[in-house]
Amino acid sequence: MKKILASLLAVTMLATTAMAADYTPGQKVEFDELAPGWSSTSTPPEKELHTDNYSITDVKWESGKDLVESVKIDNDENKLVITLKKDYTSTKEKELKGTVKLREKGVSKYHVLSIEGTVGYNQSEITIDSDGYIAEFTPSNDVVYTVKAEGNVPYGTLEFSADMAEISVRVYEDEKYYLGFNVDPNRDVLLANADSDAEINFLNFEGTPTFNSTATVNFYETNEDSIIYEIKSGKLVKSAAKWDEDSGSWVLKTKTLGSYVISDKELKSPAGTSGSGSSGSGSSNSGSVSNPDTGANDVVGVATALAVVTLVSAAALSLKKN
Repeated sequence: MKKILASLLAVTMLATTAMAADYTPGQKVEFDELAPGWSSTSTPPEKELHTDNYSITDVKWESGKDLVESVKIDNDENKLVITLKKDYTSTKEKELKGTVKLREKGVSKYHVLSIEGTVGYNQSEITIDSDGYIAEFTPSNDVVYTVKAEGNVPYGTLEFSADMAEISVRVYEDEKYYLGFNVDPNRDVLLANADSDAEINFLNFEGTPTFNSTATVNFYETNEDSIIYEIKSGKLVKSAAKWDEDSGSWVLKTKTLGSYVISDKELKSPAGTSGSGSSGSGSSNSGSVSNPDTGANDVVGVATALAVVTLVSAAALSLKKN
């Protein structure tokens, strides 16, 4: 009964402490000709937003310039798209304010769009109760979690599910983690194995969170013949995961969660060589971006959302959706 009450309390805490920003790091913010924000001193665009009709002549940022990766006209969607930079260290909202100026081709007519808002992740808490218990939950992809203790026990065991994996790790009060994940395929891996009929699944922890304690990752929905790879610097490397007969899963001990490829057959690395070698502890130390307040190195997830390319037949790949 105590654990049930603790679980309900933890869910309540997660729901009531979240604070939403207008935009999330990495988000593509889209505007069409009907979007609010077009300057009252210039008419909104009357034609479809397409590079045949308009060109971007000026972009000015009063604040938040470092948050923006690109500003483009998307001809497929007929929208102006502002792509924000990925940032897995963001624990505070940052202001984004500026203007984008379009020139209508063939005439001296300009249209100015004003953008104003805040960029950041929702903030929420992982609560350690007075008995040192943490309720299990599924992490959200738009939340940075701060570990908080209700009593005098400053640490607890965090357990959460991520698609076909279960993770268990000790966390400490005031640590901050971005635990977002996806199951998006890695295009380079698919192309390198286009002629294979292997069944391949992907699991990517976008912010590669690093813990102060060693985490246990159980890969379920696998068998003893499955092969667990990690993607490191664009190459496939066999994971240090070991088959555990008692749990019926592959078990990885690691302090850093990265990008994993689970296959029923040997795969070729995108570099053209067979994925081989060991990842050692399973941790990833490349890159220079830090996970929130952990002081450990972090790598932006290498796998991005991709459509299944025509070079890979549907029979050659089974992707499990989250």
